Amino acid sequence: MRRSVGVALLVGALSSSCANVECSFNSDCGDNARCEMNRCVRDCVEDRDCAEGAICNPNGLCVKATPTDDRPAPDDTPVSVDRGNPPVDAGVDAGTDAGFDAGFDAGFDVGTDVGFGQGFDVGADVGFDVGRDVGFDVGTDVGFDLGFDLGFDVGTDVGFDAGPVDAGPPAGPVAIGVYNYTGIRPEALVSPVAVAWHPGGGYALILSASNTVFRYDATARTVAQVGAAGSTVSWRGLAFTPGGARALLLGNSGAFPNTRGRIFVWDHASSLLAERTAEASSTGTYEALRWAADGRAVLLGSGTNSITLWRYDAEGTRTGTPSGYGIVSGTGCNDVAWVRDGFGDPALMVVCGTNTAQILSVTALDSTTPRYMSLLSAGLIGNVHRIAGRPQGDGALAIGSSSNKLYRYHANVWAAGFSSPFLPGAFGVTFSSDGARALAFGGNGRAHEYRHDLYSIGDITDVSLALTGAPFTQPTTAQLRDVAWRPGCHEGLAVGGSSTLSGSTAFVAYFQVLNGVRCNNGM
Repeated sequence: MRRSVGVALLVGALSSSCANVECSFNSDCGDNARCEMNRCVRDCVEDRDCAEGAICNPNGLCVKATPTDDRPAPDDTPVSVDRGNPPVDAGVDAGTDAGFDAGFDAGFDVGTDVGFGQGFDVGADVGFDVGRDVGFDVGTDVGFDLGFDLGFDVGTDVGFDAGPVDAGPPAGPVAIGVYNYTGIRPEALVSPVAVAWHPGGGYALILSASNTVFRYDATARTVAQVGAAGSTVSWRGLAFTPGGARALLLGNSGAFPNTRGRIFVWDHASSLLAERTAEASSTGTYEALRWAADGRAVLLGSGTNSITLWRYDAEGTRTGTPSGYGIVSGTGCNDVAWVRDGFGDPALMVVCGTNTAQILSVTALDSTTPRYMSLLSAGLIGNVHRIAGRPQGDGALAIGSSSNKLYRYHANVWAAGFSSPFLPGAFGVTFSSDGARALAFGGNGRAHEYRHDLYSIGDITDVSLALTGAPFTQPTTAQLRDVAWRPGCHEGLAVGGSSTLSGSTAFVAYFQVLNGVRCNNGM
């Protein structure tokens, strides 16, 4: 695989150094290590750690390559992959549990006191089975043995950008993602807070913390300013209409308690930005705009003692009569997601995190008086600022910004509270367009991969982005503010930065799940 400056390859659930660890068998030592005299040792992790002509075997020992090795010797000719022929399954399904239990009981007591004073044992079997189908058939069984050494040789560049392997949703849980991050020069972008892709996947819009709007061109791999709303506008979020004719951008102006919401429209055909002054809020801020699979959308507004939901159609036009719900003065709700209720009808989940912790359901959306119900509140959940609905409508994920707990809505029930997976640093979450993967993200480039529908802590993988080195070179205060999956594939953009008294920074990273569904034209 090509390696270049500015690209970080993150493989979920790799074993850490095992020096001075008691062992009885090689399997006690995890990846690329072996048991010698009751101690775990390794000489290498990748082939490049060995002398020329030798390779790193699964036990971390440099050995001479032979025709029986499961990888080609350095002078082998790569085999071309013909997607038109029946799959070769060259990967010999390394995941029938070739997965060598990278945990057995890596359970490693993540802390008899992870926080909050409860002293619970988060570990007690964190030891997830890394091998659970590590050898997964990538796409239509392109299958190049991912196994044993995750620094795999993909036939010396099989060429991932041949188009999506599978346009439909996967039949079962996808394999642990292998994430590749590439730095994009941010130009004049300042501390970005939101990003969204045009439905065609050719470009994405990125919002600075205030005023300016930028466009990422997927072909040119560049970021350029394309609009400005004025220095008084603090950007909140954006969403494209399902057909992509326009995007609605949400901003707020003024100081609390007189902050007011404003809406701007990006026209795809003309690449122009204009404000819809008639839709400016007189009662509070605009928080989030979400489209459902059936083409309708809802806009969430938050006032000093109430929330309001406005309806939009597939063209981005406000319709119908807004509905409201009273909340305690000084609190606020921040995000909304589309789901289906227990009868299969469209419903909404609203999360609240400003001076409160609450999740509301909104049902009977087509009636004149939608029904609001408080499902969860403080004591069970922490303050919740972000939620993402699975595109299929059958569930949602929410993240507690104060507790860093991942809460899940599934089969018309919320899983929340003490036993919910703890994801350090995470405060946001978003699904891929096929619903197979989601990323929970937050401070210092932290990112955690959730795979539908594997909810235990052992199935959630740390795939964080390293921000301290080139080309990102961010301060420790930098945050991964938003993530947007590119439509139709397992790739996308991650944006963020830092804003402090000493100055502001920005970063843009294009990510690819190398063993996931690939985009037609790559990056």
